[in-house]
Amino acid sequence: MYRLFYDYETNGDVLFLLIDPEAKVDHTKQVGNVTVLYDVEDKILGANLFTVSSVVKIHSKGALFAPSEKLLSAINPWLEAAGVPALAPEKSSGFKVFEITKLEEHPLEAHASIVTLNNGKKDVTSVSSLPDLKVGDIVVGATDGCILSDGTVFHAGEVRHIQIDVKLMSAKDLRLSEDLGAFHPEGYALGDDFFLSEGKR
Repeated sequence: MYRLFYDYETNGDVLFLLIDPEAKVDHTKQVGNVTVLYDVEDKILGANLFTVSSVVKIHSKGALFAPSEKLLSAINPWLEAAGVPALAPEKSSGFKVFEITKLEEHPLEAHASIVTLNNGKKDVTSVSSLPDLKVGDIVVGATDGCILSDGTVFHAGEVRHIQIDVKLMSAKDLRLSEDLGAFHPEGYALGDDFFLSEGKR
């Protein structure tokens, strides 16, 4: 998985590519308008593409969860010239559609719930402090390894003896609005990829 970020107002005309946001950058290399980021073993961690609007106009702001083929075809020649493998269209954004099937009070965290979710095939678990969650709600969750809108990576695992398989998303987390409550998508089947499947957002 990779993630692209663009915010002209904050960062200027720079498209950021994250491939491994958790690794430490050791050195960089500048090739044309591209700065490539490497770790100490010369593994490519990402790249910064400057004056990207000269090859493609980007109207989105923040994380680009489902970059278009037009965008990828425009930037891939720059990346390849800098020694970065071409980006293929994402097969998964990491954000999936679930139904809440059970809610329990968290024994160790006030205002948090243990949430059982179903993706159409199996049950998974989350812990969430999002308000107004109800059994039967359709929600969006980040799955293991998903790069979030702030550039961090969600990892499934056990926290305080409770398995957390997904992270429930608010509309703000998904960069759809400023609403801090759980986001409820419409028109999706359980298990659908929220950004790559058809539905009403």
